[in-house]
Amino acid sequence: MQVGAKFTVVVLGAGGDNKHYQIEVTDYDQNNRSSAVTVNGKTYYISSRAGLGDIRVQGEVNDKPFTAQLERGTAKNPLALRVIHNGTQIDALVLSPRGAELHQLMPFKAPPDLSKFLLSPMPGLLVDVAVQPGQKVQSGEKLAVIEAMKMENILFAAQDGVVSKVVATKGESLAVDQVIIEFE
Repeated sequence: MQVGAKFTVVVLGAGGDNKHYQIEVTDYDQNNRSSAVTVNGKTYYISSRAGLGDIRVQGEVNDKPFTAQLERGTAKNPLALRVIHNGTQIDALVLSPRGAELHQLMPFKAPPDLSKFLLSPMPGLLVDVAVQPGQKVQSGEKLAVIEAMKMENILFAAQDGVVSKVVATKGESLAVDQVIIEFE
């Protein structure tokens, strides 16, 4: 960590509505593993014995203790950090100021709408499909059964709907996120 180093933390919003925070390291003491950082003009004094590979981070911010969980890489962004603290979860990127400028120019790609599909939550063998095309299903109704690791996992309807198409066949080996059933 270098005094004077500047970063931009981009907190990733679900709909592409990201928030940018300008960070500057204003003081750093390697012996005490403490630093002072300025976030959008406000200074915070941080101390922590956590290392780069630690999942649980403990320390103090302005003399108040904190504990947080850090996960590196998320399903949506392998470069992101997921921070979980007091029941709140955020995904963020730590970038150079120039990297943050370039990140703002990236178009937001909305995730595909998968609400009309039943996807396999795990790899396994499809042992039963309990519905037919054209059938009306109620929320909570049994749709399919997957066998994985010698255990049968029953998949239920999350909402009311009408089966449009049964894509997978009984006895088929399924991959994660493979479409089993399409709904209208």
